[in-house]
Amino acid sequence: MGRMAGSIRNRLMAGMVAASALLLGGPGFPSPARAAEAGSGVDLDLTFHVHKFPTGALMVAVFDSEAAYASGEKPVAALRLEVKGDTVHTVVPGLKAGRYAIKMFHDLNGSGKLTLNMFGIPTEPVAFSNNAKINMRAPNWTETAFALAPGAGSQSIDID
Repeated sequence: MGRMAGSIRNRLMAGMVAASALLLGGPGFPSPARAAEAGSGVDLDLTFHVHKFPTGALMVAVFDSEAAYASGEKPVAALRLEVKGDTVHTVVPGLKAGRYAIKMFHDLNGSGKLTLNMFGIPTEPVAFSNNAKINMRAPNWTETAFALAPGAGSQSIDID
């Protein structure tokens, strides 16, 4: 594997494989319901715009710290959202006000895991909060983090 492909893979995959495992219900990861119980009542309104593939599922992980985002472990919410058209909407209730970031992928083949090519590059679409772009590496916390203020907040993310 070339140096560039390895670097892209390592940076992009940091957390994405862990996120796909936790989205299948891995031990120790909170469900959206558990996140709501622990939160103080701020709702995060999420809208996903699916541009190419109107089927499959969106596998979404919401993180509340840079450390969790970087490792891909212990998101405050892990969601599997069925895609049945060009827009998917959901609300993650009961979060605490603060900074959050989202990593996600579009599970096109129904495996529940991010599919990679022989170089370790994702073959399924990935996306991030703030519509942060992949530029030779996965976007970092600074590029993806957004403020969730008391009351409610929203993110609109394009995928595919």
